[in-house]
Amino acid sequence: MKKILLLVMLLTSWSISAQTTFSATLIKNGTYLLIHLSDDHLIPPFEAGELWKILKGNEQLKMINEKELKINCNAFTNQTEDIIGECTILMPYNLFQKIDNEMVFKATGNTATRLNRYFIDSAYLSIQRNQVYLSSYNTRRLFFLGITENLIQK
Repeated sequence: MKKILLLVMLLTSWSISAQTTFSATLIKNGTYLLIHLSDDHLIPPFEAGELWKILKGNEQLKMINEKELKINCNAFTNQTEDIIGECTILMPYNLFQKIDNEMVFKATGNTATRLNRYFIDSAYLSIQRNQVYLSSYNTRRLFFLGITENLIQK
């Protein structure tokens, strides 16, 4: 009986700890927000893989290098055909506006059009249980990235 109980405890603790590793840190004297996502290779959710999927292109390494937004995403397919990834997002922190308990970056017009060209049409991604989101509205010329403030390590 003890062996069965131990096996059940190991299996449940393993699935609880398996997830996307997430960090959001202010760097360079608080002037940039660095977000890092790294998927566990065995058990979903694969949030970095989802970010990789909404970026245009079929390359293993996808990049955005704009002054408002830099993204590097590297991904591969695992044995169950899921996309597993590791991504970093880097943005100037002064572009964010505090709205309630969230820090939100909103781009409109030409800036949004320039950023949206990297994403599939009307892309939306929610990670960390809806505490981080990215919205690319190509048809409306809008782009958003929001993060709950308490996720950011200062």
